Amino acid sequence: MLLAGQFFRIFGEKRGGEYWYKLYFSRPGFVYYTWPPYERPPPKAPQRCMFSSVRRAAIVWYATFLCLPVALLAVTPTAAPLPRYTVGDRGQSLVRTLVNTPGLNAQGVLAIWKAAPTGVIKGLVITPELTQTIVGTDEFPFVYPADINGDSTVVGLLQRPQDLRFTRAFKWSHNGLEVLPNLQGPYASAAAINAAGTVVGSAQTSTSARHAVLWQGAAPRDLGLLARGDYSSARDINDQGQVVGEANVIPNGKPRAFLWSGHTMQQLPLLPGGTFCSGQAINNAGETVGSCDLPEGSAHAVLWKNGTIKDLGTLGDEDAPSTALDINREGQIVGSSEVVDGKLRAVLWQSGRLIDLNTLIDRHSGWLLLVASRINDRGEIAGRGMYHGAIHAFVLEPSATLTR
Repeated sequence: MLLAGQFFRIFGEKRGGEYWYKLYFSRPGFVYYTWPPYERPPPKAPQRCMFSSVRRAAIVWYATFLCLPVALLAVTPTAAPLPRYTVGDRGQSLVRTLVNTPGLNAQGVLAIWKAAPTGVIKGLVITPELTQTIVGTDEFPFVYPADINGDSTVVGLLQRPQDLRFTRAFKWSHNGLEVLPNLQGPYASAAAINAAGTVVGSAQTSTSARHAVLWQGAAPRDLGLLARGDYSSARDINDQGQVVGEANVIPNGKPRAFLWSGHTMQQLPLLPGGTFCSGQAINNAGETVGSCDLPEGSAHAVLWKNGTIKDLGTLGDEDAPSTALDINREGQIVGSSEVVDGKLRAVLWQSGRLIDLNTLIDRHSGWLLLVASRINDRGEIAGRGMYHGAIHAFVLEPSATLTR
């Protein structure tokens, strides 16, 4: 007989993101029932089950539909600990809208550009111990790195100093510089590279339209357009070959975020009442981040996951814009948010929370972190900030955790 008020213990086996359960009753000493999956972890303490019965069918019913659900609802999910960071200075930087996002790979190697005293823009590959220089060609001497993969292969664009309309996409490794082929137009730019060395970006066609492009092998592949559109640009590619970016749906119209998965370009959802979106990054789980506008006119950082869109919010009021620029395999998201009067702060989204990264570093460090552009799978973050009155590139390294 199962006595009134007896104790039982729950054991949960985690499978993926769900828990499957077995109940161990103290009297008469038997194990009962594997419950279909819950998202909540089991409570650690023994739970009291308030019923009595001699019928096994009744035990099943009470255990399944009363004892276990009530016990699990009593569990308060523990907030994930927030990391603390040390700031690594990667040198004074310039801010320019052409390419202002540093690349950061899984080993913490940074790819960025810097103006030499001669005025030439050079690409740099930076570790704490070593800095390498990427030198452009005679025709295209300005080098703007945009991304770097785990093999330390860097991609970006080369530019003529006299005519900004003429650019070339490039790929650089320890074997040297490779200029990637254009489509039929004068402009091409590489934005991202995955672990396999596949590169994405954009290029002009013979009609001067700008299209998203993928480079795999010798020739560029035109990824096409959304229906009725005339513009597309790829921003990121994951190791499964999924590509995200932005494209319009009417000529000269506002862009929409897209996902390309090998064959077709698919539009991602807008925020309710919104009119445009831009996809910026995608992780290997297919989770995509970027920004979308609101009916009131501001733009907020967003997350697309399983076909749905989520507004990630802002540090300021609803009118203060924010943008998400990168996401790692743990689902940590980085970007920037305005706080007041157009002032920017670098931010981290973790476990549903929006955090000003300046609150997670030493307040006496002398840094004001403005934009967090990249986060790798070790949780290291690259971006730009103010240091001693000038814009510097930084890499944040997790040093400890703080539970909030």
